[in-house]
Amino acid sequence: MTGLKDPKQTIRDIGLLVRREGGETVRDEDLRNVPRFLNRILALGVEDQNALFDYFAELFDQTVSYAKANGTFDAGVTDIHALAIRIAKPPRVVHVDRVTGAETILYPLEVDRWSNRIDFEQADRVRAAHNGVFLRHNKNGNFVLAVQSGRHTNPEKGTTYLTFALWKPEGPRSDYVSEGDLNAEYVPVSPNSVRSWWNSAYERVPVVDTEEINIIGGAIIPLWDRLKAHRDSKLRVLRVATDDGKRIVGIEIPSRRLGAVLRAIGVSAAITDPEEIFEAVLKQGDQISLASKMKLKLATHATAQAIELECSDPARFPELRALGLINEQIKWKQRFFVPTDQAKGLTVLTALLKLYPVLAPKEQPAESLPIKPELDKGAAKPALAEEWVWPPEQTMDDNLPESGSVPEPTPQLIGLEAVPKLLPFEDSATTNPPSSCLMVIDVPVARNGRRKFQPIAEQGLLFSLN
Repeated sequence: MTGLKDPKQTIRDIGLLVRREGGETVRDEDLRNVPRFLNRILALGVEDQNALFDYFAELFDQTVSYAKANGTFDAGVTDIHALAIRIAKPPRVVHVDRVTGAETILYPLEVDRWSNRIDFEQADRVRAAHNGVFLRHNKNGNFVLAVQSGRHTNPEKGTTYLTFALWKPEGPRSDYVSEGDLNAEYVPVSPNSVRSWWNSAYERVPVVDTEEINIIGGAIIPLWDRLKAHRDSKLRVLRVATDDGKRIVGIEIPSRRLGAVLRAIGVSAAITDPEEIFEAVLKQGDQISLASKMKLKLATHATAQAIELECSDPARFPELRALGLINEQIKWKQRFFVPTDQAKGLTVLTALLKLYPVLAPKEQPAESLPIKPELDKGAAKPALAEEWVWPPEQTMDDNLPESGSVPEPTPQLIGLEAVPKLLPFEDSATTNPPSSCLMVIDVPVARNGRRKFQPIAEQGLLFSLN
């Protein structure tokens, strides 16, 4: 923590670090109490206040960036501001609600923004200010700057792990990796050995970056859960105004998840061209079913995304190796990958599809939604109030004995006879019925120690005919 002589003592001074059995710790109620933390730092000197708040703001920015990278950040409705926004392809309807007929539409957009490229001098200043380190990838030889991001919790296992933000010539915080993956895939290098490569890569980054985004708009509320990339993800609602004046509001779908989302809402394109399949699987995360129970899907191979062929028949393994598929045994399982180089990959994919063609997608089952009944367009039939009114039962006053207990009333059958009774109209044929009816419930009432059954009409208005 830069700017503080003794950061630990500073936390003690503001009362957040307390001594307990086994050492010093922060109380559970103070771990996430931001207002209390901000109030406590006001007791420090001005220089210490600025240093501690700058550190807090930096951690906050890193946490937000990490949440955005993982798709778990909820920013509400966001307006896209860019140099230019245009519709890349004609919008298409991807879902029609069978009850209301409302349409859900996919808008492929191209967004031009100033690039956030980072030259070597900027990267080196970040390294010195945040104790970062330059690293070289073990396999592809590319260089990155790694800066500690913070500790995060695995929601499934409950374990915490340290993450690092990777800075590249293309921009800051381009990716996040855990400490274990960082040590397994990269090796530290000196800044001088990075300078030449970094500046060359920086010059190749365009000044204006064109990004492809996909927005699904229209009727999105019925499909909300199916639009999520994964269970814990937060859907990002965007508001866009294109260059031709069209305004679009909808959910942003990352390109690598577009195929999976379209399948979830019932759209499965029957693509057979090897180039389209290569693009759909590698960039949209789509899954393509082939003959003989095989499947092409997106996977990770040598720390990079690749197209994997799922095959569970060992008798076909020699044939797949002869086609040029990369075969590796990972955790005692034979796995096959299409070469990521597009020229080689398309050659292998074309040969594979000749032997095992793409299966036609199965017809999606109809949604189990209630069909809206058609209303009778004929004349409406008036409802007669007297048809909904029953007379009260005869009271038991005349049949009660002179003395002794009153026998329990015979229970009524469940049905129309057991419902509360309504007072009848005095004249059912009258053209001016009373404006309201009273609900009458037969209940026993105590009178001088004796139980009588009589109608009680103190329950208030049941309904009004006015």
